[in-house]
Amino acid sequence: MNTALIALALGVGLTQGPAWKSLPVVEPVGEKQMQGCYTVANRREIQWRRPKFVYNARAATGRKLAKVIVLIYNPILKGQGGKSLIEHFQWNDPVQYSHILADVIRQASWGYINYEIVDIIEVDGFPKRLDGTRYDETTYLEAHRTQQWHPVTSSYRGFFEDNRILERCKKENITELWVWGAPGFHFDEFAGYIPNRYARFGPTDNPWLYLPYDIPPEIGHTMWVMGFNYEVGPDNMIHSYAHRVESMAALAMADGVWDPKTLRDPWNVYSWLEMDTPGTPSMVGNCHVPPNGQGGYDYNNRRRVQSWADSWRNYPDLRGPTREVGSAEWGNSHFGYMKWWLERIPKFPGHTKYGYNNWWVYIANTDEDLPEYRMPDPGKFVLPADMPEAAAP
Repeated sequence: MNTALIALALGVGLTQGPAWKSLPVVEPVGEKQMQGCYTVANRREIQWRRPKFVYNARAATGRKLAKVIVLIYNPILKGQGGKSLIEHFQWNDPVQYSHILADVIRQASWGYINYEIVDIIEVDGFPKRLDGTRYDETTYLEAHRTQQWHPVTSSYRGFFEDNRILERCKKENITELWVWGAPGFHFDEFAGYIPNRYARFGPTDNPWLYLPYDIPPEIGHTMWVMGFNYEVGPDNMIHSYAHRVESMAALAMADGVWDPKTLRDPWNVYSWLEMDTPGTPSMVGNCHVPPNGQGGYDYNNRRRVQSWADSWRNYPDLRGPTREVGSAEWGNSHFGYMKWWLERIPKFPGHTKYGYNNWWVYIANTDEDLPEYRMPDPGKFVLPADMPEAAAP
């Protein structure tokens, strides 16, 4: 039987690679922003035709492996008895938190995205800034005491070059770098470089939807750089990831326009809030405002509102009854809401005119070429060397 004809009948693309790789290069229009992206003055005045969508069943289904390097800036403070910065301030364990994030995303994506932390690099030093300067022990502790921070952003290229991981990311298909640091290090919650971004996704007037900064494009594939602060809890870490989800959903589903009041594409519907039109049921909400929220960060609001949040389990068909929801749904906490919100992101096979029904393709398999995840081989159960022998029954 001719598989090409079957694929054509099903609307499935059989190509040598993801369809986006055959798109002509499109140069950005508009004004370059400090984040490295380009924005237009009025997105609605820009005529943009999204490229023809080719459904890639291999990319949209299965279990994918995403490789991560965890990079921790944790300098030793010689003037503080040789303690590390984390020890000195009694801050949190970034390795433990990184594993928490990997587990949260695996659960939220129903096992589609499986992060493998391939290396943990701990740096005895401060990150380099775009102007080439960096803190030392004295200047950092004084800035922390006064809360007067150096205003210049950390260099994303510096993360790769200073730690000799640029070529490694390129050759080993490492698609994510999770950077951990302290207050005042000035890297963003998330950043990412997407090859030929302006051909693949529409222009936007929102500079926070695409943040390439100075991530080296010569890596050659989409590269995500998450920026986490080990001073604060895991809720903030997941919050940072949720902003990445918002940005990719707005680019992929809404062509770079985030305006739930006036648009009815999947992303603008997902983020619809009762707060904006009182008396109307909410959908799921956004990272800052839950469906029952009355303002930003309102995660412990006991108010109950009608919501179509459950309908997203049947995406793309959202027909169904509403149900009352309140903060008890997510345990009245920031961490709980982040998980609740991420778990409702669509992750289904199939597609609509807007693209994949599995939004995690855009979020973490952006180039549609992550390898399949293989379960580890069975390990050996080994007891500690000094554990006493079992007593006789």
